[in-house]
Amino acid sequence: MFDETNVTRLSIPNWEAVFRVELVPGVVSIVAIHDTTRGVALGGCRISQYENEAEALTDVLRLSRGMTFKNAIADLPLGGGKSVIICNPRVEGEERLRILTEFGKFIAWVNREKDDYITAEDMNTTVADMIHVKQYARNICGISVDPSPYTAWGVFASIEFAVDYFAMDLFEGNRTLEGKRVLIQGLGKVGKKLLEYLTNAGAQVLVSDINTAALEAAKKEYPQTIIVPADGIMDEVVDVFAPCARGEVVTKKNLDNVNFKILCGAANNQLQNTQTGNELQKKGVIYCPDYIANMGGVCSIQYMELEGSSEEDAMKKIQLTVRKMLGLTFQAAFKNNFSFSESVDHVVKKIVWGKKDGNLDLNNESLFPLTSHSEPPVID
Repeated sequence: MFDETNVTRLSIPNWEAVFRVELVPGVVSIVAIHDTTRGVALGGCRISQYENEAEALTDVLRLSRGMTFKNAIADLPLGGGKSVIICNPRVEGEERLRILTEFGKFIAWVNREKDDYITAEDMNTTVADMIHVKQYARNICGISVDPSPYTAWGVFASIEFAVDYFAMDLFEGNRTLEGKRVLIQGLGKVGKKLLEYLTNAGAQVLVSDINTAALEAAKKEYPQTIIVPADGIMDEVVDVFAPCARGEVVTKKNLDNVNFKILCGAANNQLQNTQTGNELQKKGVIYCPDYIANMGGVCSIQYMELEGSSEEDAMKKIQLTVRKMLGLTFQAAFKNNFSFSESVDHVVKKIVWGKKDGNLDLNNESLFPLTSHSEPPVID
């Protein structure tokens, strides 16, 4: 039974509220509400077997902050939050239901005074899980809409736009995905759908996953797909690298091994830190900020589940919003001489909290001389 006396409120600077509770013996959950300036905090719940609670706390804090930024730059009337459950994601049957039951009661307790946090499915949680949780808490989404395909659609739209935007500098003016080499890391629900979109667009798709069954299924459905060993990702020379699994795929340790022109995927927190983003740009690599590229999922919940839009209208709006916000990010980077990772933070902070001034020691004109002058128009 859920016992509110077991809930601990953690004191984390710059986060509105962070709560921790043991749902059942040995299974801890953390809810992080980062910011509600624009509205109730929305962010999914992921189940993961973290090494320890410190790692889980770091993850949920970064993810919740990312949701504030994602929801803001998607122009949604929402704040940012996230939740994690620390246990084996393969837990099944009565044990899983018991954990989800207590999690639902925990969410209800978090919202006992007012609606501060809405959750939905995320990594290792399903629509069925959220249906069960909703029996105990009202603030649950991602039930009538599975956000995964729409996340993939947003990533595809981002890749398509980035290739088009930087065609003159990177691809000798070739603005299409036809023949472009794209490496997808992670063939979960999002990665598999992204594979479909890219293949249909004529891209040469490479895939990597620690799950051999997922690789075999992808190869069977799309025989032209090239399988890459999990430890050989950085050895592949590709046009686009699309991480669709865990974060921190680009770090200080592997920066020298980067063999791609564009980084654009569904994974959260793809860069180890801001400095990594700066160094990546000095190499002439385009970074499509993850919380723009992967906004399609949360947008689908807002548009279809909360507002009642049709799937066709939602997909059009996701595509237009992704293109608009990537264009704004790229233009702000050239105008202010920011890296793309710094530029998106600048844009979002201005949206949420007001203008932030600053500059970086970069020379975007020398890195992207054609694009920085031509600046293709942003689609309204």
